[in-house]
Amino acid sequence: MAALNDQIARDGYAEVLVVLKPERRLGKGAKGAKLDLSGTRDIQAEAARECMPHFNRFGQSREVMIAREMRQQQKSMPRAVMASAPGDGGDTAEAEPPAPRARAARYFPNLGVMIGTVDAKGLQALAQSSTKVATVAAISDAELIRPQMSAALASDPPTGISWGIRALKADKLWDQGLTGDGVLVGHIDTGVDASHPALDGAVDAFAEFDRLGEQVVGATARDSGRHGTHTAGLIAGRTHSGSSFGVAPGATLASAMVIEGGKTATRLLGGLDWCVGQGIKVANISLGFRGFDPQFQDIIRILRERDILPVVAVGNEGPLTSRSPGNYRQSLSVGALDEFDQIWIDSSSIRFPAPNGYMKPDILGPGAEVWSSIPGGGMLSLSGTSMATPHISGLAALLWQHRPDATVAAIERAIFKSAKRPPSIASNRGNRGLPDAVAALNLLP
Repeated sequence: MAALNDQIARDGYAEVLVVLKPERRLGKGAKGAKLDLSGTRDIQAEAARECMPHFNRFGQSREVMIAREMRQQQKSMPRAVMASAPGDGGDTAEAEPPAPRARAARYFPNLGVMIGTVDAKGLQALAQSSTKVATVAAISDAELIRPQMSAALASDPPTGISWGIRALKADKLWDQGLTGDGVLVGHIDTGVDASHPALDGAVDAFAEFDRLGEQVVGATARDSGRHGTHTAGLIAGRTHSGSSFGVAPGATLASAMVIEGGKTATRLLGGLDWCVGQGIKVANISLGFRGFDPQFQDIIRILRERDILPVVAVGNEGPLTSRSPGNYRQSLSVGALDEFDQIWIDSSSIRFPAPNGYMKPDILGPGAEVWSSIPGGGMLSLSGTSMATPHISGLAALLWQHRPDATVAAIERAIFKSAKRPPSIASNRGNRGLPDAVAALNLLP
């Protein structure tokens, strides 16, 4: 709170993340208790309405500046381009997207949180709303965990089953009829090229969130870069040109385009909130904040309480570094190893000190020289924890197809207990090591 007060003293306002109080729990006091969501969303919606007057728009805020830039860009666009841009779904050539509008605050009903700008009076009012507000925290921007272009050993992608799938033994689960069929994975990234042949039928739903964090009405699936299409292929890619690289080729994706540019934390919240509403079982998150930043700890907790497993990349900055939320205790964080059982050199790892110390990442996934889909129908080899993470999300989908009623804790426990660390990797770099899909399946109750 002191940091927020300092920011308000300097700028006249601060942007805050407000977590609204859940009113009831199942199994009160029990470890791993779930939220009783019946009626909770209505209660939180009422709390959001009561809190809304405590927020305000400020002319110098980033929200206002971005909205102004977006309006100027919209005005400069030729009418034909504007008419073809995602907008309000109108049928005529004259249809135009709505003008971007700055908001004092946004409410995300599936997460039960708000984000907005406040002055000293508004911050004090929120802090004193003890029956409605659980926490008030500062908010900053997230960024993509950028992979490295691989020094590929071949000019063309290899055919057959990828080394990453074989390392996980995921293909052994395919032999048992497990492909992730019926499991919806949340894919929070740069978007996805759903027209890629490897992703034919893989994208169940798509949502784009603009630079302000508003969902773009009528948006069609696209990728603002190539990162999202690559990670999507590793989760649920179908066999393409003789190459099998998707760990759960029967699973489907709810893909949210949330990054890069603009208010990325707000965009991330919008994408996560939308994914929760779609009914996902896994949230694949290959982005984050540098270092330990506690602002999203409640968000990860909320995902777990809604029976969603957050699988998060730990970062690409090497030893003694990490990214948030991948370094949170409640995230299933993933580092990267290569085909030769060596740690990928830039895979992040960190041990937080006692008395509440813990090690991150939790496990490793195949993350070096990894081939997957990219926009336009092609393939590319990339390296990074962003590539390791979707391998583990795909594994979780396979396990959930086998045990649809399994809890998040049970799936995670099976993955953790199945993992073995190669002797070539030190514990302070690889923690539990690489999961074994067959062993994980057998460990499920």
